Amino acid sequence: MTGGEVIEHQYTEKARAEADQLDHLLARITLKDQKALQQLYQKVSGKLNGIAMKLLNDADLSNDVLQETFLQIWNNAGEYRRDQGEPMTWMASLLRYRALDKLRAENREQKRRNQYEEVQTLFGETSAGSPMAGLLQQDTDTKLGRCLETLDALNRNAILMAYYYGYSREDIAIHVEQPVNTVKSWLKRGLTRLAQCLGH
Repeated sequence: MTGGEVIEHQYTEKARAEADQLDHLLARITLKDQKALQQLYQKVSGKLNGIAMKLLNDADLSNDVLQETFLQIWNNAGEYRRDQGEPMTWMASLLRYRALDKLRAENREQKRRNQYEEVQTLFGETSAGSPMAGLLQQDTDTKLGRCLETLDALNRNAILMAYYYGYSREDIAIHVEQPVNTVKSWLKRGLTRLAQCLGH
């Protein structure tokens, strides 16, 4: 056996021993052994957090995803099967799924924030503390509710879908089976009428 083969053999043995150890901890976690969860956390949290940071590039979000992943491991350790992959691969896949889900949620939230700013701009409001900002943040506000009721159903529904539920113009167009430009004109017309109503 050459020097390179010896090193490779030793590495393989070490990797197998570590995988066996993780496998054993997951089996104990299936039995709700909290100490096993703590030991697993100490062993793999650094590596998993590194993966999360590469995907999210944000320490707070990465930490959130790490905690959520360990909660999922605690609840679903019994689903792990060694014959379908190594323990680290399984845990990393749980984390990646959660990280990507978090990214999608962040992007949706950013889109909502952008659309909210668009409403303020259309209404000539720039201050976050403005009356318009307060109205938009309170779905139950009676004046806004009354003004929405004055719009025809298409304009009202388009505005609610875009600015309250975060649908894109394209999503709304597909939903109502109309061209995107038509949806844009509904939104612009509806927002202009809302601004006039709220100004009274």
